[in-house]
Amino acid sequence: MMKNARITAVQALARLHTANAYSNLVLEPMIKQNGLSARDGAFASALFYGVLERQLTLDYILRQHSSQKLEKLSPVVLETLRLGIYQLLYMDGVDDYAAVSESVELVKKLGVFKASGFVNAVLRSFLRDEKRILPVKGNITAQWEVEYSCPGWLIDAWRKAYGDQAAKRLLASSLGKPPVYLRVNTLKTTPEKLKILLEEQGVVGEICGELKNCIEVLGRINVEELPSFKEGLFHVQDKSSQLCAQALQAQPGQRTLDVCCAPGGKTFTIAQLMENRGEILARDLHEKRAGLVEKGAQRLGITIVKAGAGDAAVYEPALGKFDRVLCDVPCSGFGIIRRKPEIKYKSPQMVENLPEIQYKILKTSSQYLKEDGILVYSTCTLLPQENERVVERFLREQPQFQLEFQKSFIGEKMDTDGFFVARLKKAGGKE
Repeated sequence: MMKNARITAVQALARLHTANAYSNLVLEPMIKQNGLSARDGAFASALFYGVLERQLTLDYILRQHSSQKLEKLSPVVLETLRLGIYQLLYMDGVDDYAAVSESVELVKKLGVFKASGFVNAVLRSFLRDEKRILPVKGNITAQWEVEYSCPGWLIDAWRKAYGDQAAKRLLASSLGKPPVYLRVNTLKTTPEKLKILLEEQGVVGEICGELKNCIEVLGRINVEELPSFKEGLFHVQDKSSQLCAQALQAQPGQRTLDVCCAPGGKTFTIAQLMENRGEILARDLHEKRAGLVEKGAQRLGITIVKAGAGDAAVYEPALGKFDRVLCDVPCSGFGIIRRKPEIKYKSPQMVENLPEIQYKILKTSSQYLKEDGILVYSTCTLLPQENERVVERFLREQPQFQLEFQKSFIGEKMDTDGFFVARLKKAGGKE
C-alpha cells in the first residue's frame, strides 16, 4: 500500500525539478495516474510536500553521510535519499527499519538496482549517528538556511526588510501544514449557519473572531467534495486575501475591475461585499482561467461578474471607467511558501524583472479609474522591491494619486499568508 505512495512521491519530486512546474500541478495528476487510494494519496502528499519543504535541511544531512556528491546522483536516487531521511527524521508514524528498507526497494523498483547498496549505506550511516544534525558553521543566515530550509539570499532580504525577529517568524510559519480558511458566501448564508452545516457534514470549523465571515477548517478534509461547497456556500480563501478584497471598499451598485482575477477568490469576495449589485469585470491573461472564474461565480450564485481574457499591461479604452480597480499583480510568491514550498528555491535572477512588469500593470490599471476612485495594488510576496518600491515609483510619476495606506502582512497579529496591500485614491478634478 505505502510502496505505491512512496513511488508516486519520488516520481513527482523528480518531475517537479525537471519540469519547473507548480507542485500541485505535478502531484495531483500523478496520484490519479498511479491509481492511489485516498489514504495512499494522502501519504504520498505528506512525503512529497515534506521533502520539498525541508529540501535544504535534508541535503545538508545527506552531505554528511554520502560518499558521492549530491549533484552527481540521478534524480531518482537523490529524491529517494531525501525521502528516506525525511521519514527517519520527521515522520513518527514510520519506523526506522521501514524507512530504510522501503527506500532500498524503491530504487530497485524504479530501475536503479546498482544504487540500492549506496542508498542503504547512506541511511544506515545516519541511523548510526543517532540521527544527529551537525551544527552549522557560519553566521545566523547560514544556520537558518539549514534550520528552516530557506535560501540564504531570501533570508537576508527578509532580515533587512523586517528585522531578525519578524524574519524568524516568517521562516517558522513557512513550515508545516498551512491552515485552511473559508470565506462565507454572505449572499446565501451566515458564519453561524455554515458552521453548523459543516459539522453535520463531518467538518469541524472555528469562526474567526478577528475577521468577519471567515471560518477556519480544523483537520484534514477535501472541502471541494462537501455538499456545502457544491451548493456555493463558501469558497476557500486565506485571511490575507479576504483583507485585500475588503481594502478595496467596493460598494453595492459600483463598477469594479479586477485586472488579474484568477483563480477568482478576491473577485468573489468583492462581489459579496457589493451585495451582488453593480458590475465586476474580471480579467485574466488566459481565457481558460477566466472561464474558471466565471464558473466559480455561477457556483456561488454571483451574477454581477463578467469574466474574460485580457492583458493587464495593455490599456483597452473600450472597457470604460471604474469606481474601483483591483491590481493583484503576478509576483514572486514568497508570501505563500507554506502552500507552495517550491517557490522559495527561486533564484534572485528569476524574480529581478518582476518589478518592471508590476509597475507597468499598475500604471495601466490606473487609467481605468474614475476621479475619486480607489485602486488597490497587492501581491502575495514579501520583497520591498515588488511592493513598497513599486508604489513609491508610481506615486512619483502619477501625482494625481494619493496613498491612503499600505501594509505587509507578516503574521504578527493573525495567522495569514504573507501579503502586501496598498490602497490608492485618485484625486477629483481635471486630469
